[in-house]
Amino acid sequence: MSPNPEPSISNNTSLEKREWYLYGAIADGQNFQEVQLNRSGFRVGRRFGCDLQLMWATVSGNHAEFLTQANGDLILRDLDSTNGTFVNGERICGELVLQVGDIVQLGASEFRVLTRSGNATQILETKDFNFLPSQLIALEDLINGTGLIPHYQPVVKLADAGVIGHEVLARSDNPELSTPKQMFTLAEKLGLSDALSTACRTAGLLHAEDMPENQILFLNTHPSELKEEELLNSLKVLRDTNPDQAMMLEIHEAAVTDLAAMAVLRARLSDLQISLAYDDFGAGQARILDLIEVPPDILKFDISLVRDIDQSSENHLTMVQTLVAMVRDFGISPLAEGIESEAEAATCLEIGFELAQGFHFGRPIPRTSTQVST
Repeated sequence: MSPNPEPSISNNTSLEKREWYLYGAIADGQNFQEVQLNRSGFRVGRRFGCDLQLMWATVSGNHAEFLTQANGDLILRDLDSTNGTFVNGERICGELVLQVGDIVQLGASEFRVLTRSGNATQILETKDFNFLPSQLIALEDLINGTGLIPHYQPVVKLADAGVIGHEVLARSDNPELSTPKQMFTLAEKLGLSDALSTACRTAGLLHAEDMPENQILFLNTHPSELKEEELLNSLKVLRDTNPDQAMMLEIHEAAVTDLAAMAVLRARLSDLQISLAYDDFGAGQARILDLIEVPPDILKFDISLVRDIDQSSENHLTMVQTLVAMVRDFGISPLAEGIESEAEAATCLEIGFELAQGFHFGRPIPRTSTQVST
């Protein structure tokens, strides 16, 4: 044995000078980031001049401060804040010595306490950490159906702008998980994207109970669901509880990779009287020959092909028109996504699109304020 064995990484951390950090979102909707506690007496609050200014209504002007000790300890002191300072869910009185991994809550904001040695380039202890307990609770609520507020965007016939149905879009009342990207980014990291997707479809039908049954509800999927039998099981439950509601399942074009499996899915959907749409066609490689092997009822052309199409080059127009004609020849209805102006709508109609969706025809809104055309 070496007479002077090297200390372990954990011992190194205790012997060397440590740098303390907070990790979390400084403002609503922002990505998580590191905040270095670069001095003793580092003050946090809503007041201008604080070392870290948090513009949450529940944060006091001078809310709390962090003190670094000569022995390397980090102390958190509450500054008589109105709504309190919490560590791991417990409100502190006065001050408390913090440990690596502690969750500090200041009003509505949360941070994880991190540390690294003075010569380290990464926070090794938690470098893969990217969510907080409140988000886990919020995600669990969404999967259980609580807090989901589905929004509905009309899908129309281009010829007369008549509404044929609505796409169900995932939204929630949680400011940190209000958009599909926020929800599913967290769900994917936790392996819960399929469960969340099922919950969104279930809530979509529940909130649309008084919608005319002949109007199609366009229900979205997560790509990972296509490999699982649970997708069909969940759809059967929806069909059993909504026997007369017209439904269409949307699958991202890029997720259509196993044509044999897609053929089986297509047949099972037909048994459930659920139509099929491929979404975002043309966003990547337009694999039209692959897609027509298992033809959908509707093919939604990506916004990148439609945006400003009235001002596009002849080559672009010819290309889109050719694709639209091919799709129609195979008995598939082409849909233009992302139409925002009358000029775009007119051009899309002229080159053969049958259906459309976009802000020009209606923005996504919750069912409580949706005016459904009959």
